[in-house]
Amino acid sequence: MKPEEPHGYEPNRVDSRKVAGLLALLLTAIVLCLSGVAWLLDGYQQRAASQQPSLSALEREPLLPPAPRLQSQPRQDGERQLAAERIHLDSFGWVDRERRIVHLPLEQARTIMLEQGWPTPGDPPHEP
Repeated sequence: MKPEEPHGYEPNRVDSRKVAGLLALLLTAIVLCLSGVAWLLDGYQQRAASQQPSLSALEREPLLPPAPRLQSQPRQDGERQLAAERIHLDSFGWVDRERRIVHLPLEQARTIMLEQGWPTPGDPPHEP
């Protein structure tokens, strides 16, 4: 007599040898397909390369795209630009020497603006 199995679930009767064989067969089929695709692509590339005429001197010359060109190192370019702007903002210099317009460091310009107020268009230029 067979021992009675409890009801309510299916027994685990998986043949692991059959599953392993099936997985091995599947892996072999995948490897064969990928090898075939690689072989075909290699053949197509060799045939395309043999049918291409050799390049002339003009075709071998590198061409630059028209301006504006993309930056090759945008992060470093941006950091350089910010550093140059920071140096300009933190220094003294002439904007227009004939009209006696200068640029000041930001902190000093803020202090002067707080002391003297914002100029109106009718005010005469500030004399030092």
